[in-house]
Amino acid sequence: MAELLGWTREALGRAHLVQVAWSLHRELALGLDALGALRIPTDLLTEFPHWRRGSTAGFSPRSLGLAPVPEAAGQPLRTIRLQVAPSTGATSILLTLLADLRRRLDPAAGIVVLVDPDADIAGLRRLARLSTAGGRRVRWATVDFPTIFARDNAVAARDARGRPVLLVPRALRTEWESAAEPLDVRAAERRLGLRVARSRLHWHGGNIQFDGECLAVGADVIAENVTRLGLAPHEVVALLVAELGRDVVVLGDPTEARFDHVTNRVAPSAQASYHIDLDVMLLGRVGRARRPTALLADPQRGLASVHDVVADRRLAAVPHLPAPHARQELTREYRLAARQREPALHEYRKRLVGLGYRVVDVPDLRTRGVSDGPFGSGDLDFIYCNVLPGLNRGRAAVHYLPWGVPSLDQAAARSMRAADVRPIRVSITPYLARAMMQRAAGLRCFCGTMP
Repeated sequence: MAELLGWTREALGRAHLVQVAWSLHRELALGLDALGALRIPTDLLTEFPHWRRGSTAGFSPRSLGLAPVPEAAGQPLRTIRLQVAPSTGATSILLTLLADLRRRLDPAAGIVVLVDPDADIAGLRRLARLSTAGGRRVRWATVDFPTIFARDNAVAARDARGRPVLLVPRALRTEWESAAEPLDVRAAERRLGLRVARSRLHWHGGNIQFDGECLAVGADVIAENVTRLGLAPHEVVALLVAELGRDVVVLGDPTEARFDHVTNRVAPSAQASYHIDLDVMLLGRVGRARRPTALLADPQRGLASVHDVVADRRLAAVPHLPAPHARQELTREYRLAARQREPALHEYRKRLVGLGYRVVDVPDLRTRGVSDGPFGSGDLDFIYCNVLPGLNRGRAAVHYLPWGVPSLDQAAARSMRAADVRPIRVSITPYLARAMMQRAAGLRCFCGTMP
């Protein structure tokens, strides 16, 4: 059985789902129940009506009857979803974020906090009251989930009658598991008062954006499902369209990526970063011309401020290098990372411009993300695309986190204003931006939306 399970996993990465299932059916006379026991995705297999003959003809995935809720600078931010699990060591980040959001979001926006069942919810609520001056109403609910990154485990949607729905992935790939349960569905439905639907595909919400104009999906989503489920790229796209009710724009080339079962990652990746929302933010139609607009990471704009970054002793400190050499090596690292990332960012730009978007560059500084390198801690990356677009007091806006490097923060704010949106600093200090980036995340990563 173990050998068959291993063979099935590897076979799905090399051959089509139908071919794998047909071979097992033909050679071992296995039916759907037995194939399911071997972790063949039989729910997808039955979308191929002639699979027992080894044919992929007739594939036409059924619709879920859902539509994603648009997130755009000119759209109201309805309710933000945070997820708190003290066992992760991120409670101070989440409580600080909660306090800052209560102060800075539009008054009409709500907040719901999902709390791990093992946590002391009463204690967390007490700490939240002590740390927050604002009176914004916050809902608290005990729901089990595998990640504090609320963006990744659900997409806000509505059904054909306009009722709210949370769409969760087939399973959630986390740092520790390849197929964690994305959410306690029954608890979420009961305590949030909405329906939770399950996707037939693997994805992270950080790789999905919808601004009312374009449904953008990262190429790694396509590649992961090709490898894990044995589907063709166009079949993955067809499933996304059936589930989200919109044509899909893929950012990146899925044929360049592959899911690695050993590392539990998409490696190599076809994206500029592991999630597209670290490099691109769709803003919808803004400005007098009402033209669809997007923010795009620009390493060259970031390098214009590199001297200010490396001059900051807190940032450029490397224990095994004297300060002058640390600054020199960090500058070199930023330039190498820019050179590595620019081809993918150029492709993003071409794709968006081809769709009629006005693309506005924002500064971006990254290291190459080598975990065992001298700059692998993650808090030396500076991003400004991982933002929350949404109306704030009647004006199109983006909510962002400052990094505490004046020239970078000011350049980012100028870019946002050039995109005809109002930049709203969620925090006064750089604590949140740096603490989040130590976890390879940003503001949008921690903030899911509710339908």
